[in-house]
Amino acid sequence: MTKTQRKSNHHGRVAGIFSLLFFALVFLLAKPVAAQKSDDVFLPGEKLTYGAYYNWHFLWVNAGEVTFGVDTLTQDGTEKWRFLAIGQSYKAYDIFYSVRDTFLSRAAYHNLQADYFVRKVNHAKSSTLHEYSFDPGTMQIYSRVKREKEGLFRDTLAWKPSTADMLSTVYQFRNYDFDRLRNGEEVNFSMLVDNKTEDLYFRYLGQDVVKTREGRKFRCHHVLIALLGGDFFPDGEHMNVWFTADKNHIPVKVETEILVGSVSAILTDLKHLKYPLTSEIH
Repeated sequence: MTKTQRKSNHHGRVAGIFSLLFFALVFLLAKPVAAQKSDDVFLPGEKLTYGAYYNWHFLWVNAGEVTFGVDTLTQDGTEKWRFLAIGQSYKAYDIFYSVRDTFLSRAAYHNLQADYFVRKVNHAKSSTLHEYSFDPGTMQIYSRVKREKEGLFRDTLAWKPSTADMLSTVYQFRNYDFDRLRNGEEVNFSMLVDNKTEDLYFRYLGQDVVKTREGRKFRCHHVLIALLGGDFFPDGEHMNVWFTADKNHIPVKVETEILVGSVSAILTDLKHLKYPLTSEIH
């Protein structure tokens, strides 16, 4: 392999890392829970920020940042949730390879049922668009996919019960009662990923104490998630996620091995939480 090929592969892997970290954080997955508004563990205005780290040849690289935000909007007289996740490489890294990823999701205010989802991925000069509209009347999902140098692809998918897009699944899952789970118990779920519905699962591994890079410590619920396999990570249970063991269920850390190292996303800042952060150890 030439030096140019190694450099190209490295950049491609790092670009994939951002999508994977998005996928991981957005994938914080489980069986979607139909929660009433009073049970939602988040508020409009909540913002979570994560550092994106890539371990390559025993060197940890802080390549960028991922933020998650919650808001509401009114559409045709109906109030809805609006979830937004943005990932970007730091300016110092843009010189080598720029990454700008955006996930946006709308969901019903009263039960978090998926309504609309768009995923925009921009890596250097390459871009991809995935757009999905959910129709509860016909129980179908209408998709539009546009990949770099390809024509617009349209499709109609069957909408399986309890299947949501990647981002609204995060917020459905945060309403989940982890205290009901036994150590080692598995939970099945389904999710829309890349124009198809995937049947997945996670395994509950009890509670751990997790320390961030700023030195903050949290009591957390630990889950192990089944991955789909692909170009950047192997099949199997290789994604670990830790959620605060309080009413907020904030993801503190996501970590997974890939074919060329490992990646992690670690909480760096959090604002406008609904409940006190009682999981933090002072």
